[in-house]
Amino acid sequence: MALFMVAASLNVEGGGYKYSYIVDSDGTANVTITFSSPTPGSSWLLVPKNFTHWICEVVKGNITQSNLSEAYPISYAFYENFSFTYIPGKEGFELKITYNASYVAFIEEPFGFFFSTQISSNPQDDLEIVVALPLGSSLDASVYGVDGGYTIREVGGRVWVEVEDPPSSGRLAIEFTLPNLQANLITLTEGCFRVEAASRYMDLAQHYLSLYSEVYPSLQEIFEVELEEIEVKLYVPSMEDVASGVGGFVPFRAGRPGAINLNLFYVRAVEGTMELIALHELVHHFLWKVGIQPSRLWVHEGLAEYISIELGKNMGLGEGVEEHEEEIVEIASNLNNLGFIQDWSFEQQGDLTPYYAASYHIFKTLGDEFGGLNFYHDFFNYVAAKGEVSDDVTVIECLSLAANQSLFERFREWGFELPPMDLSEARLLAERQAEGLPSWCQPARMIARLFLKISYQLEEAGFFALAEASVKVATWISKNASVLSLFIYSLIVASLVTSIWFFKHYQALK
Repeated sequence: MALFMVAASLNVEGGGYKYSYIVDSDGTANVTITFSSPTPGSSWLLVPKNFTHWICEVVKGNITQSNLSEAYPISYAFYENFSFTYIPGKEGFELKITYNASYVAFIEEPFGFFFSTQISSNPQDDLEIVVALPLGSSLDASVYGVDGGYTIREVGGRVWVEVEDPPSSGRLAIEFTLPNLQANLITLTEGCFRVEAASRYMDLAQHYLSLYSEVYPSLQEIFEVELEEIEVKLYVPSMEDVASGVGGFVPFRAGRPGAINLNLFYVRAVEGTMELIALHELVHHFLWKVGIQPSRLWVHEGLAEYISIELGKNMGLGEGVEEHEEEIVEIASNLNNLGFIQDWSFEQQGDLTPYYAASYHIFKTLGDEFGGLNFYHDFFNYVAAKGEVSDDVTVIECLSLAANQSLFERFREWGFELPPMDLSEARLLAERQAEGLPSWCQPARMIARLFLKISYQLEEAGFFALAEASVKVATWISKNASVLSLFIYSLIVASLVTSIWFFKHYQALK
């Protein structure tokens, strides 16, 4: 970057950049970047790194030095820094860079959304942008990302958007309409999935249909439920969707999940990002089917994050999965109290990232400690046995049963506000722990059952403190069943050996 800063200081009079986007009916853009200057100097701009091939042509003058390097201080996944030093010819200096870029605009008639490639260059140089929207677009367009003025006009039967200032964040966005055109929609089906999209996105529709068909058996194994017909829609985003980071959503109406909506914008993200979003939204359907109600949003979102990330890593979906996990782990590491997610609802406003991160952290922590997806398989079995889970206490009770130990205190440490566990809940958990012991731990199981029976009798007699103590003893026995059973077996063996010795010794005396 030091090179670029020095180079920029040499450009006293400054040159000018012009970014031109010619967008076709499928949303692909022919991009032309022209730089011109009447005087010698140096400049820099960001160019595509790996998603398309770009061509650099010196039209006038000469380049005396050029360099490609990583952008600094901000690094980009898809762009790198091209710096150059130039001298003009008799008619000045002119440089032209051209490339084609897919998915610069997303279109499902009558709606369209344009989002430019990265527009970043030497701030000492002038910059203007021209966008020719697809044929059939109207003058009714909304422009985002620029602080200065812009014009929208029709040129040769085509709508042009002209911007005279650089975009504030390096991106220009335009919402536009094609009022006289109607979308050609296609529907692809396989198994219980039905994917709908504009015909220009048939390849994407097939890709996500195949993804769902591939992952479905794994999710069936985890949840032990089957889904009925699932509708999936690939939709064109609005500026609000992009600004808020909405990658997809499943609307709940009357307590039931609707269609899976996947934001087409994220096909431009790093590999695996949109696939992860697709898995996340599918998990919501499984969570509802097994009995977890959407009112427990922290459970729905936390488990959708955890399960989709784990499956995404297992399937090798790409760096987008790891990047997303690293991002939310970093956010969660700065949160001290996680109890705020108890009040998370669909009406929540503002930045929801901490809510997702905190919810994920809880299920990631428990998964790492108790067996990952196998642990949640057991959890979902307990949820299904309940029929419906719609409160935090029942969620934690089912998690405790799957973990074979009480997790209520753990959640209190995380900041959850929970009522004290009553005696019946503690005894139920102890009973499940005892029943879950392996057959060779029969001695410990019998003793634990005995103390639980004593607990019932003490409670009926009004001795609540002693009843609670009996439950704690039963819980301790179940947690230490292996050692206790081995000790009892050792005593039995020792008793047998001693009895045999005494019998033989007695026989010898006779």
